[in-house]
Amino acid sequence: MNLEEAIIGLYLTLEDACRAVMQGKRLRQRGPAARLTDAEILTIEILGEMQGHHDDAAIWRYAKYHWQPWFPGLGSYKAFVKQCANLAHLKQLIFKHLFPPQDDIHITDGVPMPICHLARAGRSKLFKGEAAFGFCAAKNEHYYGFKGHVLINLRQQIVGFTLASANIDERAVLGNIGDQILGLLIADKGLVSEPLQTELATDGIDLQTPLRDNMLDPRPKSAVQRLLKTRRLVETVIGQLVEFYDFAACKARDIWHLTSKLVRKLIAYNLARA
Repeated sequence: MNLEEAIIGLYLTLEDACRAVMQGKRLRQRGPAARLTDAEILTIEILGEMQGHHDDAAIWRYAKYHWQPWFPGLGSYKAFVKQCANLAHLKQLIFKHLFPPQDDIHITDGVPMPICHLARAGRSKLFKGEAAFGFCAAKNEHYYGFKGHVLINLRQQIVGFTLASANIDERAVLGNIGDQILGLLIADKGLVSEPLQTELATDGIDLQTPLRDNMLDPRPKSAVQRLLKTRRLVETVIGQLVEFYDFAACKARDIWHLTSKLVRKLIAYNLARA
């Protein structure tokens, strides 16, 4: 499939998703109609992400210089950015519609998302009152910012995501991404908790994690090894998000714009794997 055919397929997928989640309702209640439809804007955004352009300016330039005849309504950069941000909620609805958590096995893990260098955190005004200091165990370092929590299935498809301050315990945000799943949930040591395991079991979720070094593990070693091997899938997904889609970079000035950008990256990642 060449790129032109891929763009057509992407547009049709997003247009169908827009119709499904809106169910005939209007997203805008007043004002003049936009020169580009919501599906066209989403196509431009997600196509840009797939092609390695990860901020609004780069995506707009890519579309302007390469695909203007396909999107004749594409106007100024300012108008494009405004329309992208206004579709933040629609992107979340489309993400949930296209990629529902419906499998029997899911894996979750977190991704640190620093705002700035630690030395500048004290005088940074970005996300004031929303970001916080946290600790990244993988890098063994403190940072200032957020932590994204990702939920995937065995096909390495992202089916859930939530954003929290870096100091929020992973166990406290699990309900935001795991409220629609059933079956086995594999996580890291940050979710080790007997009370949490018992609580989730009443909801049909079997939480399994590696235990800490000072804890006795009654499970067979072969089962634990399979657990660890399966859990590495989420590390692979996060690595691809961070390296190719620049997912950990908080290039926004408020939660609304940041969420809008993160969700389009998740949709782009999943559709690129389809």
